[in-house]
Amino acid sequence: MAADVGTDLPCDRLSDLPDAILVSILSLLRLDEAARCTVLAPRWRRLFSSTLLLNFNANMPDRLDTIGTVNSILAAHPTAPVRSFRASWRFIPPGKDLSSGGWLQELARRGVEELFLDFDFHGWHHRIPDSLFDCSSLKRLRASACTFPDVPKAGFGAAPAPPLARLTEIELDWVVISDAFVNFLLSQCTALERLSMYGTSNCGLVHVRSPSLKILKSEGDFDKLFIEYAPNLEWLLGEYMHLKGEWSKGVCLKIAHAPKLKFMGYLSMNLHKFEIGETMFTEHQIIVKTLMPSLKTLAIEVSYTYEGYIDWIIQLLNLFPCLEALYIRSDTWSRIQAAASESWDVLRHNPCVHNHLEKVVFEAYRGQEWQQEMAKFLHGRSRVLKAVEFHCMRESGGGTKDHTKPPSVEWVRKQQELLCLDRRASKDARFLFFRGLGKTLIWSSRPSVKQCYQLPQGLSRTNLAL
Repeated sequence: MAADVGTDLPCDRLSDLPDAILVSILSLLRLDEAARCTVLAPRWRRLFSSTLLLNFNANMPDRLDTIGTVNSILAAHPTAPVRSFRASWRFIPPGKDLSSGGWLQELARRGVEELFLDFDFHGWHHRIPDSLFDCSSLKRLRASACTFPDVPKAGFGAAPAPPLARLTEIELDWVVISDAFVNFLLSQCTALERLSMYGTSNCGLVHVRSPSLKILKSEGDFDKLFIEYAPNLEWLLGEYMHLKGEWSKGVCLKIAHAPKLKFMGYLSMNLHKFEIGETMFTEHQIIVKTLMPSLKTLAIEVSYTYEGYIDWIIQLLNLFPCLEALYIRSDTWSRIQAAASESWDVLRHNPCVHNHLEKVVFEAYRGQEWQQEMAKFLHGRSRVLKAVEFHCMRESGGGTKDHTKPPSVEWVRKQQELLCLDRRASKDARFLFFRGLGKTLIWSSRPSVKQCYQLPQGLSRTNLAL
């Protein structure tokens, strides 16, 4: 038996694969890498032609005349359709006309559905050609380190459909884009469902009037966000809205019509102004008139050193009476400060806490007194509470935070005593201590939870991708 080992002729398993699989493999390679595969056999040369323009990966970091190369390839295959086009062009000097040769207009003619454009050159943001508006079949657009063109001046009344009418998803990273263009996208992209904006500049006002939009994510790189009409909006995430806005005074947020909104965050006392209907939160005044029962998950940034922070939290819970999950982080992650002298003990019945709140997450738990008192208030009154999660950044008692070393057993036991877990209103509630913002479970009030409990990380840009 041993003598037969290695006597068989080598078998070409790769050639046995069907064309569809080989085309999928080639489409994952860079353009120059896929081209090298054509030396293997005539079959690969044929597959390269179909792969090249099905998922056109034009990332060629070592070529200076990238645009000319793309135009030449398109000219060599005049009838091949293009589904997806990727371009990460980092070596195009400033002043270069990206529209030369008409490559984007040609992609539009061939029915391109996905565009991924990255034109960064040492901080220089190249301008996207105006032929972007010709991409009537475009469904997904991702743009990074580039400048958007001006809004087209021609009216759309006589046209059968507005420009980019089929676009369903837009992701913007470090782009230069005007208020007018963002509002143009929101009004003209009638199929748009997801809009992500991170690190945008030159955009002061985002005015949302979109019947199709479902998800809006951003860092809050604008002064005002006005959601006038968004009947299908479900997610609104602005991670740093409290740090942005004019003169870094926080974004002014106004919601007029979003009846299906289920998730919102992060709200903070540092927001310049926050309005929902007739409800208003400002620096000096809180008026709660219009309620939003649709909201199920809320993320807040607690300014626990500010006088009135407890009342601010309670008023939010009144505003969202059917809230089921509450994510909590503080605005001083890097250091411990003394909390304002306020008490949770004087608070009366709160329908949200008593009848709906099921999950509470402390994203950066340090065992500070304000966190302990807030946790005791919530678990001591919520009759339907299922889980309270503590993501421990470091041990209580000072010092720098440590993301890798878990709290000691003694510290966890001490927290159990300080949190008065035996006084919880819901006997089914679970208390879980995690290491940092990850999934590593340190301790659970129910040992079996270690095997069955799965936790998404904190509400960050990466783990909220839908």
